[in-house]
Amino acid sequence: MNVGEKVRELRIAKMMSQSELAGNQITRNMISCIENGSAAPSLSTVSYLAKRLGVSVGYLLSEGEDDLFYRKMEQMGNIKKAFREGEWVVCRDLCLALLGDGDDELFLLLAQSNLQIAKEEFWKGKLRAACRSFDQALELAEQGLYPQPQIIAEAKAYFAFLHEISPSLFSEVLDIDAPGDYALTTPFSAYLFALKALKTGNIEPAKAFLSEHPEKSFFSMHLSAKCEMERENYEGAKTILQSLLQGVDALLNEVQLYAVLCDLEIVCRETEDFRAAYRYAGEKVQLHEQLLKD
Repeated sequence: MNVGEKVRELRIAKMMSQSELAGNQITRNMISCIENGSAAPSLSTVSYLAKRLGVSVGYLLSEGEDDLFYRKMEQMGNIKKAFREGEWVVCRDLCLALLGDGDDELFLLLAQSNLQIAKEEFWKGKLRAACRSFDQALELAEQGLYPQPQIIAEAKAYFAFLHEISPSLFSEVLDIDAPGDYALTTPFSAYLFALKALKTGNIEPAKAFLSEHPEKSFFSMHLSAKCEMERENYEGAKTILQSLLQGVDALLNEVQLYAVLCDLEIVCRETEDFRAAYRYAGEKVQLHEQLLKD
């Protein structure tokens, strides 16, 4: 864009009239001529307009790659603020508006923002949207110069969990069985590792998790219930699971609720509470359909 096009774009974005932009130093007609390209502004006029529009003189005068540099410089403060405050959608949209032909720093921020958006969508029960956002994060991570193995590791963990909910929830760009060299140390990854070990009868990772995380979080309480199930103490497991279901400590999100309903069906069946098992099975099926909606 030339100077006039940038002036017009910024003026409209700030909802200013040509007269308001002109102020008391130049005329509205001059602004019109600059915007339509019939007049070239002097350096002093460019400086005046830049101040009125809240941008640098360099941005108004820049062209090509320099244009991206100045636009990025103008917006980077807002991008970093959104990133620090966890405003992931805002951060993503600001980066996308600047991306142009590619920028490694913007690719990094975009990949991280999409990863966080994917995790938020996952825990809100928007599972197909989460799959797409995870894949977007992975693709963006590949396009930038900076390696981001943490994104691959986190996406693998979530996709493994998603696949347990339904085989239709999968990544189109990631091989979740491929070896990786980045070890996650988040509570969620430790919880998943403990769940996987429990399937083989190994209770030790779950015990280690409970020792390191004694607080009454969903992960801790669910693993406690799973341990009781492994010990065949189904009544004890049912008490813990029903406590989770009733939201004694915190309300469950839809993904957590689904996991609890799956286990409640099992423990009620094992304790011959068939009426409750039938009820929980019905609620589980209904929630499963909801989770898989696009």
